[in-house]
Amino acid sequence: MKVAIAANQEGARLKDVVKGYLEDKGYEVQDLSDNDIFTATMNVVHAIQGEDDVNRGIVIDDYGVAPFMIASKNHGIVCAPTYEDYTSSMTRHHNATQIIALGANITADVLSCQLAENFVKTEYDGGRHQVRIDMLNREL
Repeated sequence: MKVAIAANQEGARLKDVVKGYLEDKGYEVQDLSDNDIFTATMNVVHAIQGEDDVNRGIVIDDYGVAPFMIASKNHGIVCAPTYEDYTSSMTRHHNATQIIALGANITADVLSCQLAENFVKTEYDGGRHQVRIDMLNREL
């Protein structure tokens, strides 16, 4: 599985930790970071939308809110800020989330690595949840 990861300056240190952790777990991680959080987030969005076989994306800034807002403005992209274990996997199970946002100033390194791994390894359940995804994609 290919994972795109990006951070701005505030998230760079945590990005390096999470990237190393995922690589140690056998994931191929593509670093698309930029000093500007808008550009970093859009790099991940374009990787997900593109033909590079990127399956998941992670964007890290100081609080995880800006990447969530930026990514969510793009048609066909579902992004979620994650701060604890349950959300990091359930957002994939029920929402087909392609990108998560992490906050370097609010989530410890070990927890951030766990959140990233939960997100990356979790599959979408489909079924009754697809109705919501279809409605969302019609609205954008």
